[in-house]
Amino acid sequence: MAPKFHILIIGGGIGGFACAVGLARRGHVVTVLERSASLQTWGGDLLISSNALRVIESYELLGRFQEVAEKWERHAIFRHDGVVLDVLSNAANEKVFGYEMLSVRRQVYQRVLYEGAVEQGVKVRFGCRVEKIDDSEKGPSVTLSTGETLSADLIVGADGIKSTTRPFILGGRDVKLQPNSTCYQCTIPASLMLSSPLTAPLINEQAIHSWWGPNTHWICGPKSNGQSYDASFFIHPTASSPLPASHVSASNSHDPGKDKDNDRRGDVWEVTNGVQKYGYEERVQAFAKMIPHENCTLWKVAQLPDLPTWVSESGRIVLLGDAAHAMSPHLGQGAAMTIEDGGVLSECLAHASSLDDIPRAAKVYEKVQKKRTEKVKKAADISGVWKTMAGGPKQRRRDEGFMKRMERGDKYEFWRASGHLAWIYGWDFKLEAGKELDRVFPVGKGMGQKARI
Repeated sequence: MAPKFHILIIGGGIGGFACAVGLARRGHVVTVLERSASLQTWGGDLLISSNALRVIESYELLGRFQEVAEKWERHAIFRHDGVVLDVLSNAANEKVFGYEMLSVRRQVYQRVLYEGAVEQGVKVRFGCRVEKIDDSEKGPSVTLSTGETLSADLIVGADGIKSTTRPFILGGRDVKLQPNSTCYQCTIPASLMLSSPLTAPLINEQAIHSWWGPNTHWICGPKSNGQSYDASFFIHPTASSPLPASHVSASNSHDPGKDKDNDRRGDVWEVTNGVQKYGYEERVQAFAKMIPHENCTLWKVAQLPDLPTWVSESGRIVLLGDAAHAMSPHLGQGAAMTIEDGGVLSECLAHASSLDDIPRAAKVYEKVQKKRTEKVKKAADISGVWKTMAGGPKQRRRDEGFMKRMERGDKYEFWRASGHLAWIYGWDFKLEAGKELDRVFPVGKGMGQKARI
């Protein structure tokens, strides 16, 4: 029988709770330390692709996510002037990759995972600020702002892009965040969208809409069963138009208690000026003018550089999610990679038969996930460039490529499911982790130190 380890997870976001579910299902004693006083109550939508859904299904939570997901049938991608570039199909996603892609509000995503964790016996402590991390011969521990010290067999730092855990693992020095873009997240009431013949069709269909323009792009869609239309407008810096100085200390953490200036009221004028400046079509011009000032939030998007390691010297403290690999949202894979992390870590620890095995299991987790997330992060950057081309031969080649993909043929369904991303969507966390685990943990090894219970 595999031993039960005592595991502390720092951070009660999507990554922390998802990891907690996976570990608790394996019989481990898991405590989540969340600095906020309660669950998140706001946030934009996140797409959950098949690679993450395989993990979620293994946790027996797929049905719950399907119940709370926003329904969508197609994803129409337009050039800024209204020319159709691509039309993706959710039915094709299911046909090619086995799952429809789900669209779920960030706060709902977190809540479902929190409830799943609690049902598995995970202890969740809100209002816990970690002030110090230690890693002695007796094992790792944390000290809270109250002075309380908690020990564990393994500590998982799932505490976001501005992680407290990461500097400890990196020897006391942290890395510098890389500003990526500015995003204006806007919500337009259905009554306003329905008041114009230009915008009414947009909110009346179960679809996601994207517009790609020079140095900018939109991703939008009806939400809350058609009660509103959510629109996110990304502005990318250029040599002639860099990010404002106030945005350079950017963070894509959604923890207002950690960075109160990260998400603040956005200036609707910046949005309407941007769509006029870059020549967006009349539908975009119309709904941009409808955005209520109180419904526009500024999100400063940043990412991490590749880290030298995710694992402490002892092998008993690891990073997970944005703390390890925060990336731009331009492929919609930030949360999905975090879900994968938790699934792989749970698989790896299932092969540890003693405390002495934990460092090896941690290194397998790192080996399986680190290169993969770095590759996805790079692809997300390329996607951001792809979406924001400002005319010229490269944009024309991009558009011509899309036109060819729209032609019906043997690969029509493949392209409707973004088949070029099969290396992301088709990934099986158990299979990939198993390959490395079989090499590192041969059958018949002996037992080491007993776990701390």
